[in-house]
Amino acid sequence: MSPGPWERCFWLGGLLCLSVGSSGHAPPTPQPKCTDFQNASLLWGTKLKVQFLLFVPSDPSCGHLVEESSDIQNSGFNATLGTKLIIHGFRALGTKPSWIDAFIQALLHAADSNVIAVDWVYGSTAVYFSAVDNVVKLSLQISRFLRKLLVLGVPESSIHIIGVSLGAHVGGMVGHFYKGQLGRIT
Repeated sequence: MSPGPWERCFWLGGLLCLSVGSSGHAPPTPQPKCTDFQNASLLWGTKLKVQFLLFVPSDPSCGHLVEESSDIQNSGFNATLGTKLIIHGFRALGTKPSWIDAFIQALLHAADSNVIAVDWVYGSTAVYFSAVDNVVKLSLQISRFLRKLLVLGVPESSIHIIGVSLGAHVGGMVGHFYKGQLGRIT
């Protein structure tokens, strides 16, 4: 939307035009912000700092940060679809896994589902034994997040956890916490 003759736009971060003036038009509605994986430093990579990034079929290239139940409900999450959680492993250099974007796209292309990438780059960086020490903490955080999904009506049987490397250990522990009632762990 371009400004009318009596209004001006003030751009915030290049994303949102706030209109000032009287043209009879309402300011544009802000679109949900896309979030990407964090980057950690080898020296600072011992804190967990978990992010849950939701990717949905209607917006497959935009990760929506979902922390609270209200975030989940307002993000395009569909409780009637299957839900896949991807958990990466150890990140020696503190960067986003190079394979994750293509994997998310492949999952969304294969079936209508909610795909949630678990970003724990901070907790998986630095020395390997520090990342291993974070496995139980991460498993508990994922279990708490899954409880929020269950409250929203997601059946346990529709949850598919996909763990890679150390993330597979995390996935197994989450499955243990749910007494084997989750749909699938890969």
